[in-house]
Amino acid sequence: MKDFLLKTLIFLLITIGIFHVKSFYLLQKNKYTQKVLGSEVYVSIEKSHKKSSAKKVLLGDSVGKQLFDNTENNDTINSLACNQAISMAGQYVLLHNYIAAGNKIDTAYICFTPFSFENNLDKIFTYNYFVKPFYRDENAALLTKTARRQVEKIPYSGLAWYPCILTNNWSPDFKSTDKVNYTFLSPISTVYLHKMSDLAKAHHFKLILISALLSNQKKKAVEALNKREIKNNHLESEFAGFFESIVYLEESNFVDGTHLKHPEQFQRSFKNRLTKPPAF
Repeated sequence: MKDFLLKTLIFLLITIGIFHVKSFYLLQKNKYTQKVLGSEVYVSIEKSHKKSSAKKVLLGDSVGKQLFDNTENNDTINSLACNQAISMAGQYVLLHNYIAAGNKIDTAYICFTPFSFENNLDKIFTYNYFVKPFYRDENAALLTKTARRQVEKIPYSGLAWYPCILTNNWSPDFKSTDKVNYTFLSPISTVYLHKMSDLAKAHHFKLILISALLSNQKKKAVEALNKREIKNNHLESEFAGFFESIVYLEESNFVDGTHLKHPEQFQRSFKNRLTKPPAF
């Protein structure tokens, strides 16, 4: 019995040791950012700190990323699009970083489906997509009390930077119990859209919201959104033309009702929409 317990203890210690060694290895030169869930977010974060000659920058959700891949370089529109799971708070950090890096732009686009604005840092992917990459000391000044309160509701948010957690896809089993009184504009989105507008005014560029492509099966869901939330939150100018910009495609163009099967078929025409009158 003692031999069994001793062997078990030794096995556990070796396993823990290997796990820690692997974690610290992945931390070297941020290797983990290429392997973990949300790797596309780290691409955008790194890119947001670099200078670019592009006069336009684009932020977006995963459909926006399909149309404007953040791994590609473009002299016209620089894409930081990654995923809606980072919430509008994460999008704001990216835009703030980009301006702080010395980039001079005339336009910042936000390419979202209407449903992406509902994220209130209360989703199953918030831990891996926002807490791990954004809830850090260097972003402390950019996080509002609202954002902090939401993050603090998530178990183990303070341990997200522990190497063994940061370098893998583990996240706590979290389900928000918040009462929701909005249909598409969350408090987080509202606060950070205003902050983006303030940033645009301070640095003299236009902030334009444009919808990503949608399945025609989503029409009723879009119509059901309470558009009064825009006026109630004083975001009329930000959403001017947003719902009119929606282009619906046949459901057969989508993998899961949201993501495009062949985004390359629409990339050029969508880019043209941002540089000249609609090409669809």
